[in-house]
Amino acid sequence: MMKGISSLLVWAWLMASSFIVSGNMDAFASPIATTAFRFVLALVLILGLLLVNWQRAGINRGQALSDLFSSKIQCLQYVVISGALVGFFIGLFVALKYTTPLKTSVLYTLVPLVGVFIARVWLSERLNGIKLLGFIIGSIAACLVLFNSQNDINPNEAGLGLLSWNRGDLIFLFASVLLAIHVVSVQKWGRKLAPLSGAFIIMLFGTLWLIPVALIWGELDKVHWLAKGFWFNGLYLTVFATLFTFILQQRLVASVGANRLLAFSYSIPVWVAFYTAFANKALDDLFNLGFMLGLGLLWLAFVLIEMRSRSNDECLNKEDMNKQAMEKA
Repeated sequence: MMKGISSLLVWAWLMASSFIVSGNMDAFASPIATTAFRFVLALVLILGLLLVNWQRAGINRGQALSDLFSSKIQCLQYVVISGALVGFFIGLFVALKYTTPLKTSVLYTLVPLVGVFIARVWLSERLNGIKLLGFIIGSIAACLVLFNSQNDINPNEAGLGLLSWNRGDLIFLFASVLLAIHVVSVQKWGRKLAPLSGAFIIMLFGTLWLIPVALIWGELDKVHWLAKGFWFNGLYLTVFATLFTFILQQRLVASVGANRLLAFSYSIPVWVAFYTAFANKALDDLFNLGFMLGLGLLWLAFVLIEMRSRSNDECLNKEDMNKQAMEKA
């Protein structure tokens, strides 16, 4: 259990770091070009790891690679999985042309709730009151953390500005639904492959989705290919925030489920807030009443969600034991 929680925290930290480092890439490349770059490079690295693993295991690499694409249905499933992820990134970039980063951060807190309802409809997962309450409290807690860690909010974003809607907000809301679909679809279809193989196929189809988008709208002629900052930030995004994150996500969805993974995404604003405050030497200003209240509610949300998840796991284990006993009888 503790191993799963620690892995979830590492995943959330890596996700938070991707938001921070992606912001550093704005000076060197467009967001679409950056995303295409990290997908392509991560694809090459994952393929190399796969080939090495197959060689060490004495597996015919050509045959193993062919087997990954032997099922047309499985390929179509991964086209949907990767397409939903790429759709989220593109939706985010388009939305930021019309809305603010703070508003997208607030809307992002709805992803776990959306994921829970999608899992309920698509995977027929149980949706009880306590678990739902945990996700609602988690969304409120994440918003409190966001609002109270923004010491220099633009006046236009304050007050009713957060309550007004424009097409950028609607675009990002749709993008958030796509991200929730991505996570749930990995749980639905991604259990058949090993984490590394699954990450490779997601990267492959994601790259195929992104290449035409990058060629048309990526402003590749403006990329600072020779700048050290481009390669330093780009390599971090590729190796840690993409390669490690995707492999870890594949393992976590298979081992702890999509709901727990979505629940821990509530902690992403906390990591971002800590890093931003540390970088600006403003840690003392971070620990205000609202921020601490958000942390307390976030802890309560995790307790409620985890309590129900463990209860469901115990029920499933009992059902499996009963089935095994009936089979032996």
